[in-house]
Amino acid sequence: MPKILVPPGRRSRADGGYVFVQNPDVPAAREYALWRAEVSPGTLILAPAPPGFEALPPVAPSELGPVVADHLDAEGRRLKIGDGAGDLHIWLPDAEVSGRLAVVVPPDGVAHLRLDVASRFVRRLQDHRTAFLPRALQLTPQQRARLIQLLHAYDIHEAGGGPRDVSIEVACSKQAALPAIEWKDSAARRLANRLIHDAQALVNGGYLRLLRGK
Repeated sequence: MPKILVPPGRRSRADGGYVFVQNPDVPAAREYALWRAEVSPGTLILAPAPPGFEALPPVAPSELGPVVADHLDAEGRRLKIGDGAGDLHIWLPDAEVSGRLAVVVPPDGVAHLRLDVASRFVRRLQDHRTAFLPRALQLTPQQRARLIQLLHAYDIHEAGGGPRDVSIEVACSKQAALPAIEWKDSAARRLANRLIHDAQALVNGGYLRLLRGK
């Protein structure tokens, strides 16, 4: 999982704790993830513009949309702006910046997506009704449903459940009730094993591919 920073009151690795920006004991549905810019092209980097440029004017985050997360730490300020087509993440390494801003676009392997997000951001500032995120970075309803399935399968497997349990709870398959000899070669068992395999791959770093539109 990408390293973030320890917020005030959280333990650090030095004293045996973990590096989380959210409390890992709080259900995910009650907190919002703040992705690091180096792993997420959907995270816009804003920094002070060089002198002499007609750069982006100062703008209040609330003018862009609902602010659903706002976190300040030693690496700057991180924001999440709500948008119907896909939320925009913003990172300001200089949290105290008060002047005009520039968009920073590192020329990495997803620079084309970063440029697209930057362009959409500027257009929004110019009052164009444009989605913050390109389609490649938006989850479709089918993808969301699939991810929910995989996370459900992962939870069942981590709790000690087997392919039959996954077949019953996730796939809702009647084949899960088959006798052992028939269950062994059933399509439902193969599907359940595939769900478990894909769920483990997703949790063990595969989710980073989603951040890059893959």
